Amino acid sequence: MSVAVCVGCGETKEGAFEPCDGCGLDPARGGTDRMLQARSLLLSERFFGEESLKELGRKIRTGEPVSYDTGRLSQLVEELKTQKLPVISRSTPGCSIVTWSVLGMLVVLAAGLAYLYGSWRH
Repeated sequence: MSVAVCVGCGETKEGAFEPCDGCGLDPARGGTDRMLQARSLLLSERFFGEESLKELGRKIRTGEPVSYDTGRLSQLVEELKTQKLPVISRSTPGCSIVTWSVLGMLVVLAAGLAYLYGSWRH
C-alpha cells in the first residue's frame, strides 16, 4: 500500500482512500465527493516523493495553504467518475482466513456425516 497525506489534517496514512486515524476524514465514504477523492489521491506516493509528502503534511498541519495542480485534479476527477472505489475493510486478513477455515471444516464434517449416515442405512 502506498503512503499518503490526509488532506484534512496533514497526518501520514496508508493509502489515499483510507480513513485518517488522526481526524477521521474518510475520502471513500459516500463515494460522491470526487474532488476530495482527487485531492486525497494527489497527495500520495503516486504523485509525490516521501520528502514532498512530509512537507505537504506539515503545511496542512500548520494551516499553510497547499496549492493543488488544478489540471491534474480535473483529470483525476474525471478518472474517478469512471472507476469504482475499492471497498476498504477494517477487518484483519486473519479474520477472513479463520472464517473460511471454519466454513471449510463444517463442509467436510457435513460430507463425512452424510457418508456415515448413508453407510449405516445400508
